[in-house]
Amino acid sequence: MNRRQMTGELVRTWAESILQQVAAPPDATLTVTARPGTGDISPPEPGTGSPESALESSLEQIWNEEGGALRPNDADDVTAAAGPTDIVATLTFADGSAVSVELAAGTRETDAVVLLADRFQDAVLEETGGTPRPPCPGHGHPAVAAEVAGVPRWTCPHGMGRTTRRILPDVG
Repeated sequence: MNRRQMTGELVRTWAESILQQVAAPPDATLTVTARPGTGDISPPEPGTGSPESALESSLEQIWNEEGGALRPNDADDVTAAAGPTDIVATLTFADGSAVSVELAAGTRETDAVVLLADRFQDAVLEETGGTPRPPCPGHGHPAVAAEVAGVPRWTCPHGMGRTTRRILPDVG
């Protein structure tokens, strides 16, 4: 597989394709931003402000292993240990709820696509009341995102790897 530099534009293209496949509500909004200093600060969409303001306005919570919020000093330690995040794709629904997927520099394309598909599919399923998208052929549940033989694919969770189709035609 050719290794491309992950850019905000590339992640937006992937996310938009995935959102069509999982039947995201038409009033949902996708925002893709890059952290300052990564060399890929995509121009903001009209009316959204600069990437810095989008990042400043986003709400991030860090949870400890028991599910409780970490104290601010602990949260700083966890964030620093996790390393810098280069690109953030956020899906915001009409009710104000949102899910963000953070992709660090050096993330493999396959891993990035599987993570985007998994997180956005879960968020859309919750928002729409569990409509199975994309459908799993012959079953009442949705297909799930997974890496199969190095390729990001939608696959049946009960027969992992047997019934699959590519999430994106040009990745993997």
